[in-house]
Amino acid sequence: MGIEGNFKQIPAPLLEIAKQDLYVLDFYLHAKEALETGAVQHLPAYLKKLLKKKGINHNQNALIAEEQWRIGRLDIDSYWHAIHYLLTEDISSWEECQIPFIVARKKQNNRLLINAVMGTTSIEGTKGSFKDFGPVKYLVPSETQQISEALLQISEKEFTKRYEEACVLNPDVYRTLWDEEVDDYWYIFQCISEYYRIAAEETRGMLLYLGCFYGVDFMWEMPE
Repeated sequence: MGIEGNFKQIPAPLLEIAKQDLYVLDFYLHAKEALETGAVQHLPAYLKKLLKKKGINHNQNALIAEEQWRIGRLDIDSYWHAIHYLLTEDISSWEECQIPFIVARKKQNNRLLINAVMGTTSIEGTKGSFKDFGPVKYLVPSETQQISEALLQISEKEFTKRYEEACVLNPDVYRTLWDEEVDDYWYIFQCISEYYRIAAEETRGMLLYLGCFYGVDFMWEMPE
């Protein structure tokens, strides 16, 4: 247990709304709870007013389609900082991370650097009191596609090499790398890669955030 890292796919039209309105974003991050308690019944009227106010032309019925709200989130527990380092060689904290790229190549060894965990763009107003550990960050569908393609290029051999190098360097990350075996980290990486692959296939964006959302949102699990 600890500070948990989360990924949640989000359809592009809904992302456009959620990144502008924290009420809708909060509903989406607590989708299971909203559906089970019936709180989501208040959303159509709210969205109708919001779309009119913002001058956004979206099909309201499509925005509140239940299958969209049942998209499960991927929870990688406290592995998020170590995985971020293995993918980017960056030890920045969540709030301090200012990596300017989504995908880049390291000149010295042509290694792919993939900013799949922390992203580059924060949702305004989510730093501080909105959630336990802000800010909530997001990726648009084109960025999700770019990350997915890059993740699929990393082999188990390449990932293991990164892990072994990291254990020697002993970076100051939230979860010490050798707390678990490389196989555990490889499995987490595979989950992230598959989750991004599905998001890219469905032309969805991605929400990236920290904190415990157990019981309030639907979960995604790696297919066997």
